[in-house]
Amino acid sequence: MTDTPLASILAKVSNNDIAENRLILFRRFLETELFILIDDPEDPRPKVMQIEGGAIMLAFDCEEKLIDFAGDNSFFISMSGRRMIAQNVSIGIALNLSDNGEGYILTNEVIEWLMKNTQSDKEIIQRKTNEIASPSIVTERFVGFLDEALAASFGMADYAVLVKDLTKSGSKNLLLIFVGSLEHYQFALAQQVSEAFSLSGIQDLILDITFCKSDDELVTKALTVGLRFDLPELEKPIQPKSPGTDPDNPPLLR
Repeated sequence: MTDTPLASILAKVSNNDIAENRLILFRRFLETELFILIDDPEDPRPKVMQIEGGAIMLAFDCEEKLIDFAGDNSFFISMSGRRMIAQNVSIGIALNLSDNGEGYILTNEVIEWLMKNTQSDKEIIQRKTNEIASPSIVTERFVGFLDEALAASFGMADYAVLVKDLTKSGSKNLLLIFVGSLEHYQFALAQQVSEAFSLSGIQDLILDITFCKSDDELVTKALTVGLRFDLPELEKPIQPKSPGTDPDNPPLLR
């Protein structure tokens, strides 16, 4: 049976259902492509099961697990947990339910919490200050989640720098500075960062996001005190060369 990152954290939560593990579970749920059981392929609505706590839909992290539970003739659709949340799912979701009672249910209350806390409403701000310092107040969990999110953001920016914002005396604000990002990528980046911040469980800090050019004074200062995250570049497609145009590989003469 396929062992996915979602399955791994589900097993961990089953053995130790603490807040830290649940937050990791929520993140894996959002990023996993799920197979959702439906009744009718002509009307692809999720199959709903009634349990004591209310209605739930059934989702699995691989096709094999869905078939093991529902049979070879079952129908399904697939989408990521993040897309499910964006569609305002209003019932609970059972993950990897099995006939022997294994699985985990994200209750309706959990789904509502995810909808509230992972849909970005952050404004992209314009910072003119360089009153910043090392982000010593940041948690290791947020750094890990942020690193994961940015590592999947191919070509959306050159890099980002996380700093503490000292604009207001005594404030506990963090500022994430993106460098070299095109405008049409900015909302997507803000969404991913907002999600990582919400799921890190931070309660007493505020995170702002800004976008700058590499020669901005704020960026120069941030690189000396902040925590830098390099975003991966998009791989450039290999352009085929016409025969005879490569001096190191001349055509064969017959």
